[in-house]
Amino acid sequence: MKNKVLWLFSLLVVCALTLTACGSGEQAGDGRVKVVIFVGLGTGTDPHQIEMQEALAEEFNATHDDIMIEFLIVPYEEASERLLAMIAGDTAPQLVGPMGVGSVAEGLEMWEDITPYIEADNFDMGDFYGPAVELNTYPDKVVGLPLGLYPSFLFYNKDAFDAAGLPYPPSDFNDTSWTFEKLREYALQLTLDENNNNATSPDFNPDTIVQWGYDDSWIDLRGWLAPWGAERVGSPVSADYRTAVVNSPEWVTGLEWIMNAIWVDHFVPDTAGQQAIEATGADPFSSGMAAMWYSHTWYMSEGLYDLPFEYQIAPVPFNPYGERIARAHADIFAIPAAAENKEAAWEVMMWLTSAEHIVDVCAIYGCIPARQSVQPQYAASLEERYPGLDYNVIFRSIDYIDIPNIESWTPEPARVMDVINNTQSLVMVEQLLDAQGLLDQANAEIQAILDEYWASQP
Repeated sequence: MKNKVLWLFSLLVVCALTLTACGSGEQAGDGRVKVVIFVGLGTGTDPHQIEMQEALAEEFNATHDDIMIEFLIVPYEEASERLLAMIAGDTAPQLVGPMGVGSVAEGLEMWEDITPYIEADNFDMGDFYGPAVELNTYPDKVVGLPLGLYPSFLFYNKDAFDAAGLPYPPSDFNDTSWTFEKLREYALQLTLDENNNNATSPDFNPDTIVQWGYDDSWIDLRGWLAPWGAERVGSPVSADYRTAVVNSPEWVTGLEWIMNAIWVDHFVPDTAGQQAIEATGADPFSSGMAAMWYSHTWYMSEGLYDLPFEYQIAPVPFNPYGERIARAHADIFAIPAAAENKEAAWEVMMWLTSAEHIVDVCAIYGCIPARQSVQPQYAASLEERYPGLDYNVIFRSIDYIDIPNIESWTPEPARVMDVINNTQSLVMVEQLLDAQGLLDQANAEIQAILDEYWASQP
Protein backbone atom coordinates (compact mmCIF):
# COMPACT_ATOMS: atom_id res chain seq x y z
CA MET A 1 0.00 0.00 0.00
CA LYS A 2 2.97 2.37 -0.62
CA ASN A 3 1.10 4.61 -2.97
CA LYS A 4 3.20 7.80 -3.17
CA VAL A 5 2.35 9.01 -6.67
CA LEU A 6 4.63 11.47 -8.49
CA TRP A 7 2.33 13.88 -10.33
CA LEU A 8 3.91 15.05 -13.59
CA PHE A 9 2.26 18.27 -14.64
CA SER A 10 4.42 19.09 -17.65
CA LEU A 11 2.12 19.60 -20.63
CA LEU A 12 4.88 18.59 -23.02
CA VAL A 13 5.22 15.24 -21.32
CA VAL A 14 1.48 14.74 -21.18
CA CYS A 15 0.93 15.55 -24.84
CA ALA A 16 3.67 13.15 -25.87
CA LEU A 17 1.89 10.14 -24.42
CA THR A 18 -0.13 7.78 -26.58
CA LEU A 19 -3.73 7.40 -25.46
CA THR A 20 -5.76 4.23 -25.65
CA ALA A 21 -8.51 5.25 -23.26
CA CYS A 22 -12.26 5.37 -23.67
CA GLY A 23 -13.78 8.74 -24.43
CA SER A 24 -15.04 10.61 -21.42
CA GLY A 25 -18.50 11.16 -22.84
CA GLU A 26 -18.89 7.72 -24.36
CA GLN A 27 -22.15 5.83 -24.18
CA ALA A 28 -22.62 2.09 -24.19
CA GLY A 29 -24.12 0.47 -27.28
CA ASP A 30 -27.49 0.21 -25.55
CA GLY A 31 -27.61 3.94 -24.80
CA ARG A 32 -26.48 3.79 -21.21
CA VAL A 33 -23.96 6.32 -19.95
CA LYS A 34 -20.57 4.71 -19.43
CA VAL A 35 -18.65 5.44 -16.26
CA VAL A 36 -14.99 4.53 -16.64
CA ILE A 37 -13.29 3.74 -13.31
CA PHE A 38 -9.53 4.30 -13.53
CA VAL A 39 -7.60 1.89 -11.28
CA GLY A 40 -3.85 2.02 -10.76
CA LEU A 41 -2.85 4.85 -8.43
CA GLY A 42 -3.09 2.51 -5.46
CA THR A 43 -4.17 -1.08 -5.05
CA GLY A 44 -6.41 -2.98 -7.48
CA THR A 45 -4.03 -4.16 -10.20
CA ASP A 46 -3.27 -7.73 -9.06
CA PRO A 47 -4.80 -10.47 -11.23
CA HIS A 48 -7.22 -11.69 -8.54
CA GLN A 49 -8.33 -8.11 -7.90
CA ILE A 50 -8.97 -7.57 -11.61
CA GLU A 51 -11.23 -10.61 -11.67
CA MET A 52 -13.15 -9.36 -8.64
CA GLN A 53 -13.55 -5.91 -10.18
CA GLU A 54 -14.88 -7.44 -13.38
CA ALA A 55 -17.43 -9.39 -11.34
CA LEU A 56 -18.41 -6.17 -9.54
CA ALA A 57 -18.93 -4.45 -12.89
CA GLU A 58 -21.13 -7.31 -14.06
CA GLU A 59 -23.24 -6.98 -10.92
CA PHE A 60 -23.70 -3.24 -11.35
CA ASN A 61 -24.41 -3.44 -15.08
CA ALA A 62 -26.99 -6.17 -14.63
CA THR A 63 -29.00 -4.00 -12.24
CA HIS A 64 -28.85 -0.58 -13.96
CA ASP A 65 -30.45 0.41 -17.22
CA ASP A 66 -29.16 4.00 -17.38
CA ILE A 67 -25.49 3.63 -16.40
CA MET A 68 -22.84 1.00 -17.01
CA ILE A 69 -19.38 0.83 -15.46
CA GLU A 70 -16.08 -0.31 -16.86
CA PHE A 71 -12.84 -0.68 -14.92
CA LEU A 72 -9.73 0.60 -16.70
CA ILE A 73 -6.76 -1.13 -15.05
CA VAL A 74 -3.39 0.58 -15.53
CA PRO A 75 -0.09 -0.70 -14.08
CA TYR A 76 1.01 1.36 -11.09
CA GLU A 77 4.24 2.45 -12.79
CA GLU A 78 2.28 4.01 -15.66
CA ALA A 79 -0.83 5.18 -13.86
CA SER A 80 -0.01 8.81 -12.98
CA GLU A 81 1.23 9.66 -16.47
CA ARG A 82 -1.64 7.84 -18.13
CA LEU A 83 -4.25 9.61 -16.02
CA LEU A 84 -2.81 13.05 -16.67
CA ALA A 85 -2.62 12.26 -20.38
CA MET A 86 -6.29 11.30 -20.42
CA ILE A 87 -7.23 14.52 -18.66
CA ALA A 88 -5.12 16.62 -21.02
CA GLY A 89 -6.66 14.83 -24.00
CA ASP A 90 -10.26 15.51 -22.89
CA THR A 91 -10.83 11.81 -22.19
CA ALA A 92 -10.83 11.96 -18.40
CA PRO A 93 -12.30 8.92 -16.65
CA GLN A 94 -15.39 9.47 -14.54
CA LEU A 95 -13.94 7.95 -11.37
CA VAL A 96 -10.40 7.34 -10.13
CA GLY A 97 -9.55 4.98 -7.32
CA PRO A 98 -9.10 3.48 -4.96
CA MET A 99 -6.46 5.98 -3.95
CA GLY A 100 -5.13 7.30 -0.70
CA VAL A 101 -4.91 10.64 1.00
CA GLY A 102 -1.46 11.31 -0.44
CA SER A 103 -2.52 10.66 -4.02
CA VAL A 104 -5.47 13.01 -3.63
CA ALA A 105 -3.41 15.69 -1.93
CA GLU A 106 -0.63 15.70 -4.52
CA GLY A 107 -3.10 16.60 -7.28
CA LEU A 108 -5.76 18.33 -5.22
CA GLU A 109 -6.83 20.79 -7.92
CA MET A 110 -7.65 17.88 -10.24
CA TRP A 111 -10.64 16.64 -8.28
CA GLU A 112 -14.28 17.67 -8.29
CA ASP A 113 -15.78 19.03 -5.08
CA ILE A 114 -18.65 16.65 -4.30
CA THR A 115 -20.22 18.98 -1.71
CA PRO A 116 -22.96 20.11 -4.16
CA TYR A 117 -23.89 16.47 -4.87
CA ILE A 118 -24.06 15.66 -1.17
CA GLU A 119 -26.27 18.68 -0.55
CA ALA A 120 -28.50 18.12 -3.58
CA ASP A 121 -29.25 14.53 -2.57
CA ASN A 122 -29.31 15.33 1.15
CA PHE A 123 -26.85 12.46 1.41
CA ASP A 124 -26.43 11.13 4.95
CA MET A 125 -22.77 10.96 5.98
CA GLY A 126 -23.61 9.81 9.50
CA ASP A 127 -22.85 6.12 8.98
CA PHE A 128 -19.22 6.76 8.04
CA TYR A 129 -16.53 6.72 10.71
CA GLY A 130 -15.82 10.34 11.65
CA PRO A 131 -12.08 10.14 10.92
CA ALA A 132 -12.80 8.68 7.48
CA VAL A 133 -14.89 11.73 6.62
CA GLU A 134 -12.34 14.13 8.03
CA LEU A 135 -9.47 12.57 6.08
CA ASN A 136 -11.29 13.32 2.81
CA THR A 137 -12.28 16.89 3.69
CA TYR A 138 -9.94 19.65 2.49
CA PRO A 139 -10.06 23.40 3.18
CA ASP A 140 -12.09 24.14 0.06
CA LYS A 141 -13.69 20.84 -0.94
CA VAL A 142 -14.83 17.32 -0.13
CA VAL A 143 -13.10 15.03 -2.61
CA GLY A 144 -14.97 11.73 -2.24
CA LEU A 145 -17.16 9.53 -0.12
CA PRO A 146 -15.12 7.36 2.27
CA LEU A 147 -14.52 3.84 1.00
CA GLY A 148 -12.02 2.22 3.32
CA LEU A 149 -9.61 2.75 6.18
CA TYR A 150 -6.28 1.11 6.89
CA PRO A 151 -5.68 1.65 10.62
CA SER A 152 -2.32 0.66 12.09
CA PHE A 153 -1.21 -1.51 15.00
CA LEU A 154 1.58 -3.88 15.99
CA PHE A 155 1.91 -7.37 14.58
CA TYR A 156 3.96 -9.53 16.92
CA ASN A 157 5.54 -12.96 16.76
CA LYS A 158 4.12 -14.94 19.67
CA ASP A 159 6.79 -17.64 19.31
CA ALA A 160 9.54 -15.04 19.68
CA PHE A 161 7.89 -13.65 22.81
CA ASP A 162 7.55 -17.16 24.24
CA ALA A 163 11.20 -17.93 23.55
CA ALA A 164 12.25 -14.72 25.31
CA GLY A 165 9.97 -15.44 28.28
CA LEU A 166 8.10 -12.18 27.77
CA PRO A 167 4.40 -11.45 28.29
CA TYR A 168 2.52 -10.50 25.15
CA PRO A 169 1.77 -6.82 24.57
CA PRO A 170 -1.57 -5.88 26.15
CA SER A 171 -4.65 -5.66 23.94
CA ASP A 172 -6.53 -3.54 26.48
CA PHE A 173 -6.67 0.01 25.11
CA ASN A 174 -6.95 1.34 28.68
CA ASP A 175 -3.69 -0.26 29.79
CA THR A 176 -1.43 2.78 30.06
CA SER A 177 1.59 0.63 30.91
CA TRP A 178 1.95 -0.12 27.19
CA THR A 179 4.28 2.72 26.22
CA PHE A 180 7.11 3.21 23.77
CA GLU A 181 9.50 2.73 26.67
CA LYS A 182 7.91 -0.65 27.44
CA LEU A 183 8.12 -1.54 23.75
CA ARG A 184 11.83 -0.69 23.89
CA GLU A 185 12.28 -2.93 26.95
CA TYR A 186 10.69 -5.84 25.09
CA ALA A 187 12.49 -5.11 21.82
CA LEU A 188 15.92 -5.24 23.47
CA GLN A 189 15.19 -8.73 24.75
CA LEU A 190 13.77 -9.82 21.38
CA THR A 191 16.82 -8.70 19.41
CA LEU A 192 19.19 -11.65 18.90
CA ASP A 193 22.61 -12.10 17.36
CA GLU A 194 23.76 -15.28 15.63
CA ASN A 195 24.77 -16.78 19.00
CA ASN A 196 21.31 -16.13 20.47
CA ASN A 197 22.53 -13.31 22.71
CA ASN A 198 19.93 -10.59 23.12
CA ALA A 199 20.65 -6.87 23.01
CA THR A 200 20.83 -6.61 26.82
CA SER A 201 23.71 -9.11 27.01
CA PRO A 202 27.35 -7.96 27.31
CA ASP A 203 28.16 -10.65 24.72
CA PHE A 204 25.68 -9.29 22.16
CA ASN A 205 27.22 -8.64 18.72
CA PRO A 206 25.25 -5.99 16.76
CA ASP A 207 27.09 -6.97 13.58
CA THR A 208 25.51 -10.44 13.47
CA ILE A 209 21.84 -9.75 14.24
CA VAL A 210 19.43 -12.42 13.02
CA GLN A 211 16.29 -11.08 14.69
CA TRP A 212 15.42 -7.44 15.42
CA GLY A 213 12.97 -6.63 18.16
CA TYR A 214 11.02 -3.99 16.25
CA ASP A 215 10.67 -2.61 12.74
CA ASP A 216 8.72 0.22 11.13
CA SER A 217 10.56 0.53 7.85
CA TRP A 218 7.69 0.62 5.36
CA ILE A 219 6.79 4.24 6.06
CA ASP A 220 8.31 7.69 5.69
CA LEU A 221 9.53 10.10 8.35
CA ARG A 222 6.07 11.63 8.82
CA GLY A 223 4.76 8.16 9.58
CA TRP A 224 7.60 7.47 11.98
CA LEU A 225 6.94 10.59 14.00
CA ALA A 226 3.15 11.04 13.93
CA PRO A 227 2.60 8.71 16.93
CA TRP A 228 4.73 11.00 19.10
CA GLY A 229 1.95 13.52 19.47
CA ALA A 230 2.93 16.87 17.97
CA GLU A 231 0.21 19.52 17.73
CA ARG A 232 0.08 18.97 13.96
CA VAL A 233 0.38 15.17 14.39
CA GLY A 234 1.37 13.89 10.93
CA SER A 235 1.71 17.23 9.13
CA PRO A 236 5.04 19.03 8.66
CA VAL A 237 3.32 22.42 8.27
CA SER A 238 1.08 24.67 10.34
CA ALA A 239 -2.69 24.80 10.03
CA ASP A 240 -2.47 27.77 7.63
CA TYR A 241 0.18 25.92 5.56
CA ARG A 242 2.63 28.84 5.87
CA THR A 243 5.00 27.67 8.61
CA ALA A 244 7.17 24.55 8.81
CA VAL A 245 6.81 22.63 12.09
CA VAL A 246 9.08 19.66 11.40
CA ASN A 247 11.29 20.47 14.38
CA SER A 248 8.49 20.38 16.96
CA PRO A 249 9.66 19.08 20.37
CA GLU A 250 7.53 15.95 20.00
CA TRP A 251 9.04 15.06 16.62
CA VAL A 252 12.53 15.66 18.01
CA THR A 253 11.73 13.29 20.91
CA GLY A 254 10.44 10.67 18.50
CA LEU A 255 13.42 10.91 16.19
CA GLU A 256 15.83 10.64 19.13
CA TRP A 257 14.06 7.44 20.21
CA ILE A 258 14.29 6.00 16.70
CA MET A 259 17.92 6.97 16.21
CA ASN A 260 18.89 5.41 19.53
CA ALA A 261 16.87 2.30 18.63
CA ILE A 262 18.90 1.91 15.44
CA TRP A 263 22.40 2.96 16.44
CA VAL A 264 22.68 2.59 20.23
CA ASP A 265 20.23 -0.16 21.23
CA HIS A 266 20.31 -1.94 17.86
CA PHE A 267 16.75 -3.27 18.05
CA VAL A 268 15.67 -1.55 14.80
CA PRO A 269 17.46 -2.42 11.55
CA ASP A 270 19.48 0.24 9.75
CA THR A 271 19.79 0.30 5.96
CA ALA A 272 22.23 -2.63 5.96
CA GLY A 273 19.86 -4.61 8.18
CA GLN A 274 16.94 -3.87 5.90
CA GLN A 275 18.95 -5.06 2.94
CA ALA A 276 19.67 -8.30 4.77
CA ILE A 277 15.95 -8.76 5.33
CA GLU A 278 15.13 -7.97 1.72
CA ALA A 279 17.66 -10.58 0.61
CA THR A 280 15.37 -13.24 2.09
CA GLY A 281 12.69 -12.30 -0.42
CA ALA A 282 10.19 -11.64 2.35
CA ASP A 283 9.02 -8.66 4.38
CA PRO A 284 10.49 -8.03 7.85
CA PHE A 285 7.69 -9.75 9.75
CA SER A 286 6.97 -12.82 7.62
CA SER A 287 10.70 -13.42 7.26
CA GLY A 288 10.84 -13.96 11.03
CA MET A 289 13.54 -11.27 11.32
CA ALA A 290 11.39 -8.69 13.13
CA ALA A 291 9.61 -9.82 16.29
CA MET A 292 7.34 -6.75 16.29
CA TRP A 293 6.22 -5.03 13.10
CA TYR A 294 4.29 -1.77 12.97
CA SER A 295 2.03 -1.68 9.93
CA HIS A 296 -1.53 -1.32 8.62
CA THR A 297 -4.45 -3.55 7.77
CA TRP A 298 -3.31 -3.64 4.14
CA TYR A 299 -0.37 -5.75 5.32
CA MET A 300 -2.74 -8.53 6.39
CA SER A 301 -3.55 -9.58 2.83
CA GLU A 302 0.10 -9.19 1.82
CA GLY A 303 1.91 -10.91 4.68
CA LEU A 304 -0.37 -12.98 6.93
CA TYR A 305 -0.31 -16.26 5.08
CA ASP A 306 1.74 -19.45 5.53
CA LEU A 307 3.70 -17.96 8.42
CA PRO A 308 5.96 -20.44 10.23
CA PHE A 309 5.08 -18.96 13.62
CA GLU A 310 2.08 -17.90 15.68
CA TYR A 311 1.19 -14.22 15.59
CA GLN A 312 -1.20 -11.70 17.11
CA ILE A 313 -1.80 -7.94 17.03
CA ALA A 314 -1.67 -5.23 19.68
CA PRO A 315 -2.41 -1.49 19.90
CA VAL A 316 0.14 1.20 19.17
CA PRO A 317 1.82 2.16 22.47
CA PHE A 318 1.21 5.39 24.36
CA ASN A 319 3.74 8.11 23.64
CA PRO A 320 5.63 9.98 26.43
CA TYR A 321 2.86 12.58 26.56
CA GLY A 322 0.16 10.04 27.44
CA GLU A 323 -1.42 9.90 23.98
CA ARG A 324 -2.07 7.00 21.64
CA ILE A 325 -1.93 7.93 17.97
CA ALA A 326 -2.36 5.24 15.32
CA ARG A 327 -1.47 6.51 11.89
CA ALA A 328 -3.80 5.51 9.08
CA HIS A 329 -4.21 5.29 5.35
CA ALA A 330 -7.61 5.81 3.73
CA ASP A 331 -9.03 5.12 0.27
CA ILE A 332 -11.66 6.86 -1.81
CA PHE A 333 -12.89 7.09 -5.38
CA ALA A 334 -12.77 10.65 -6.75
CA ILE A 335 -14.31 12.40 -9.76
CA PRO A 336 -11.86 14.32 -11.96
CA ALA A 337 -12.97 17.92 -12.38
CA ALA A 338 -12.40 17.50 -16.15
CA ALA A 339 -14.69 14.48 -16.48
CA GLU A 340 -18.00 14.39 -18.31
CA ASN A 341 -21.09 12.63 -16.94
CA LYS A 342 -20.29 13.63 -13.37
CA GLU A 343 -23.83 12.98 -12.17
CA ALA A 344 -23.49 9.38 -13.33
CA ALA A 345 -20.09 9.16 -11.61
CA TRP A 346 -21.71 10.38 -8.39
CA GLU A 347 -24.36 7.66 -8.67
CA VAL A 348 -21.67 5.01 -9.06
CA MET A 349 -19.68 6.44 -6.14
CA MET A 350 -22.74 6.19 -3.92
CA TRP A 351 -23.32 2.59 -5.05
CA LEU A 352 -19.71 1.53 -4.40
CA THR A 353 -19.74 2.99 -0.88
CA SER A 354 -23.28 1.97 0.04
CA ALA A 355 -23.91 -0.29 3.03
CA GLU A 356 -25.11 -2.97 0.59
CA HIS A 357 -21.88 -3.08 -1.41
CA ILE A 358 -18.99 -1.55 0.55
CA VAL A 359 -17.99 -4.84 2.21
CA ASP A 360 -17.65 -6.55 -1.17
CA VAL A 361 -15.73 -3.58 -2.59
CA CYS A 362 -13.35 -3.49 0.37
CA ALA A 363 -12.83 -7.24 0.04
CA ILE A 364 -11.19 -6.48 -3.31
CA TYR A 365 -8.83 -3.87 -1.90
CA GLY A 366 -8.14 -5.09 1.65
CA CYS A 367 -9.49 -2.05 3.47
CA ILE A 368 -11.76 -1.76 6.49
CA PRO A 369 -15.17 -0.56 5.23
CA ALA A 370 -15.63 3.06 6.24
CA ARG A 371 -19.26 2.47 7.29
CA GLN A 372 -19.83 1.69 10.95
CA SER A 373 -23.04 -0.26 10.31
CA VAL A 374 -21.23 -3.05 8.42
CA GLN A 375 -18.59 -3.68 11.09
CA PRO A 376 -20.18 -6.97 12.30
CA GLN A 377 -20.42 -8.23 8.73
CA TYR A 378 -16.82 -7.33 8.01
CA ALA A 379 -15.61 -8.81 11.31
CA ALA A 380 -17.21 -12.11 10.31
CA SER A 381 -15.26 -12.08 7.05
CA LEU A 382 -12.05 -11.43 9.00
CA GLU A 383 -12.80 -14.40 11.24
CA GLU A 384 -12.94 -16.63 8.18
CA ARG A 385 -9.60 -15.41 6.84
CA TYR A 386 -7.68 -14.81 10.09
CA PRO A 387 -9.19 -17.00 12.80
CA GLY A 388 -8.21 -16.01 16.32
CA LEU A 389 -7.02 -12.52 15.49
CA ASP A 390 -7.92 -9.83 18.01
CA TYR A 391 -10.32 -7.86 15.79
CA ASN A 392 -11.06 -5.41 18.57
CA VAL A 393 -7.55 -4.01 18.06
CA ILE A 394 -8.33 -3.29 14.42
CA PHE A 395 -11.61 -1.48 15.00
CA ARG A 396 -10.59 0.35 18.19
CA SER A 397 -7.51 1.71 16.42
CA ILE A 398 -9.85 3.77 14.23
CA ASP A 399 -10.57 5.92 17.30
CA TYR A 400 -6.92 7.00 17.44
CA ILE A 401 -6.29 7.91 13.79
CA ASP A 402 -3.72 10.62 13.08
CA ILE A 403 -5.39 13.88 12.08
CA PRO A 404 -3.79 15.82 10.45
CA ASN A 405 -2.81 12.69 8.58
CA ILE A 406 0.68 11.61 7.55
CA GLU A 407 -0.33 12.09 3.90
CA SER A 408 -2.25 15.33 4.36
CA TRP A 409 -1.78 18.12 1.84
CA THR A 410 1.08 20.60 1.97
CA PRO A 411 2.09 23.24 -0.56
CA GLU A 412 4.59 21.80 -3.05
CA PRO A 413 4.00 18.26 -1.75
CA ALA A 414 6.65 16.54 -3.87
CA ARG A 415 9.39 18.99 -2.84
CA VAL A 416 8.40 18.80 0.83
CA MET A 417 8.49 15.02 0.69
CA ASP A 418 11.93 15.08 -0.90
CA VAL A 419 13.26 16.94 2.15
CA ILE A 420 11.54 14.53 4.53
CA ASN A 421 12.75 11.46 2.66
CA ASN A 422 16.31 12.78 2.51
CA THR A 423 16.28 13.31 6.26
CA GLN A 424 15.02 9.79 6.84
CA SER A 425 17.75 8.38 4.59
CA LEU A 426 20.42 10.16 6.63
CA VAL A 427 19.05 8.59 9.80
CA MET A 428 19.09 5.09 8.33
CA VAL A 429 22.51 5.17 6.68
CA GLU A 430 24.84 6.56 9.34
CA GLN A 431 25.05 7.16 13.07
CA LEU A 432 24.37 10.88 13.43
CA LEU A 433 22.44 11.05 16.72
CA ASP A 434 21.55 14.72 16.36
CA ALA A 435 17.80 14.69 16.00
CA GLN A 436 17.44 18.38 16.80
CA GLY A 437 20.02 19.39 14.20
CA LEU A 438 18.57 17.18 11.49
CA LEU A 439 15.03 18.42 12.02
CA ASP A 440 16.15 22.04 12.31
CA GLN A 441 17.80 21.68 8.91
CA ALA A 442 14.75 20.00 7.39
CA ASN A 443 12.53 22.66 8.89
CA ALA A 444 14.60 25.43 7.33
CA GLU A 445 14.48 23.76 3.91
CA ILE A 446 10.72 23.26 4.07
CA GLN A 447 10.19 26.82 5.28
CA ALA A 448 12.06 28.07 2.22
CA ILE A 449 9.77 25.97 0.01
CA LEU A 450 6.69 27.38 1.74
CA ASP A 451 7.93 30.95 1.46
CA GLU A 452 8.60 30.50 -2.24
CA TYR A 453 5.19 28.92 -2.78
CA TRP A 454 3.21 31.66 -1.04
CA ALA A 455 5.22 34.40 -2.72
CA SER A 456 4.14 32.98 -6.08
CA GLN A 457 0.43 32.96 -5.23
CA PRO A 458 -1.78 35.76 -6.63
